Amino acid sequence: MKDLLLDVLSILFPILFYQFASLTKWIPTGSWKDRIGLGVVCGIAIISTMLFPDTISDDISGDLRNIPLILSVLYGGYMSGIVSFLCLLLVRGWMDVEGLMLAIFTAVTVLALSSLFRPRFANRLPAWRFIIAISLSSVSSVISWYISSPQDSLLEMTFIQIALIHLAAMCMAAFLIEVTLQTKRLQEQVMSSEKMNLASQLASSVAHEIGTPLTVVKGFLQLAAGSSEGKHKMYLETSLAELGRAEYVINDFLNYAKPQLEKPDTLSVADLFEQIQHSVSSLACLHQVEVVIEVTEKLWIQADPFKVRQALVNILKNSIEASIAGGKVSLRACRESDRVHIQVSDAGEGMTTEQLTRLGTPFYSTKNNGTGLGLMVAFRIIQAIGGHVEYTSKQGKGTDAIISLPMVREP
Repeated sequence: MKDLLLDVLSILFPILFYQFASLTKWIPTGSWKDRIGLGVVCGIAIISTMLFPDTISDDISGDLRNIPLILSVLYGGYMSGIVSFLCLLLVRGWMDVEGLMLAIFTAVTVLALSSLFRPRFANRLPAWRFIIAISLSSVSSVISWYISSPQDSLLEMTFIQIALIHLAAMCMAAFLIEVTLQTKRLQEQVMSSEKMNLASQLASSVAHEIGTPLTVVKGFLQLAAGSSEGKHKMYLETSLAELGRAEYVINDFLNYAKPQLEKPDTLSVADLFEQIQHSVSSLACLHQVEVVIEVTEKLWIQADPFKVRQALVNILKNSIEASIAGGKVSLRACRESDRVHIQVSDAGEGMTTEQLTRLGTPFYSTKNNGTGLGLMVAFRIIQAIGGHVEYTSKQGKGTDAIISLPMVREP
């Protein structure tokens, strides 16, 4: 029992180091370095538990190597899982060739089972992620026990006792990783909120200072254009068009600075999606993109209908403009716990991690003629109604925008 408890600590210490490194920004969040880092940390945990195994069992079932292997795949992805598996393979081959094929078969089996749950694992609720990790740990302990063909020396500790130690170790390790993910998410939200408040103050002052003289200039240009002819009239009309674009940018600033819900109402998500589809239909036809809408059930939210529609249209427009001709953009809504999750997906070029982190900041856009204000305003409106936006993207495969909004009862 004491040796197994030491094995548990040998797993937890590397994960605690990963938690410290991740929260102090030593490892960039969501990057390939983050995935490799988790793989290396889990590999160190595997090496530690293999080099200092307990004495109550044989090579396979006596240590807790399967737990870091499972965690590396579930939370870090296939790249992280391969790094951990290579660490296991190298150390096991260095220790003893006897029984190597059996150990590899067990590890590959556990790796394959974990890989089945990797797709959409990050999008699941923390409780479901926790349950999946614990279930895989229990299954792996059963596999290891039966494959290792226990002998009489294993009778000092029953299978139930070993399984409980495996279960406790997985609970503690998964809990530490979940706490790390939640803390990182809170850090990002706090930083984003501070940036938005600062930009809001700047936007309000700039919009008011520029808006008033701009209105006066536009008025005099309209008067002059009415009595002009030829090239002078063309010059004035061009100036008025550019002033109109400047006013559009200023209005975006004002919407960002004051996103409060003037007329909150209980809205049907299905009806809201139909209105949005009509709003973007001309843009979709222009880019030859099909907009697909899917609402699994009757869902209701409380928000200003004009503001929330503006926010969703801005996000949807970006997806349409990022899509190739003949592509599809999907707009889906479903219920998760007490919130409505709206997902906008496209199959465009995708974005890098650096581009994702800059989304929603003033004057940043991946489009040549974009200002970035539309997405900035969308983020601000969604935040004002108690929601949040998360973007995920893979280059060459597309981008997903996930909007989470508070759900209300049907009126």
